[in-house]
Amino acid sequence: MKTPLLALTLVTVCTASSALGQGAAVIIKQRAKETAGRPLNLPPGPGGGGQPTAGAPAPQGGAAQPNASKILSDLSVIKSRPQATQEQKDKLATNLGGVALGASKPSSEALQALANALADALAGKKISSGDQTALATALVGAVNAAGGSPQLRAAIQGVRDGLTIAGSNDAAIEAVAKALTGLTTKAK
Repeated sequence: MKTPLLALTLVTVCTASSALGQGAAVIIKQRAKETAGRPLNLPPGPGGGGQPTAGAPAPQGGAAQPNASKILSDLSVIKSRPQATQEQKDKLATNLGGVALGASKPSSEALQALANALADALAGKKISSGDQTALATALVGAVNAAGGSPQLRAAIQGVRDGLTIAGSNDAAIEAVAKALTGLTTKAK
C-alpha cells in the first residue's frame, strides 16, 4: 500500500515542478511582449518631474528637438540595413553633436566612437518606433548630461534597455555603454 502511494506522490511532484518551470517561461515571454511596445521609463532629468517647469528655458528644448528627430531618422536608416556604412555613422555622430547644448560639448572623437558602437549594435535589428524614440531621447540625455551624474547613469541605462529590446548582443551593448561613459567634454 505504501509503494503505490509513494509512486503517486512522486509522479505528482514531478508533474507539478515541470508545469511550474514551463509557466515561468511563458510568463517571461508574455512580459517581454508587453514591454516591447512600451517606451522606456527614464527618471526625470535635472528639471524634476515630467512636467515642464517655469524656470526651464523653452528655446533649448526647441533647439534640440529638430536634431533629436535627425537622430531618430539616422537610427531608422541604420536599423533597416544589416550593416551601417561609414557615411551613416558619420552622419549620426554629427547629429549627436548637434543635440549637445551649452558651452561644453562632447569631443568629436567621443561622438564618433559612440556613433560607431551604436550603429554596429543597432544595424539590422528590429525595434518598435516607440522604443526607437525612447532610445533617441536617452541618447540626447546622455550627450547633455554631466560626467558621472545621475542623469548620465539613467540615460546609459535607457540606451542599454533600448538595445536589449532591439536584440543587440551583450558585447555590443557594453561597447555602446563604454562609449557613453567616455563622452568627454570640451569648450566650444
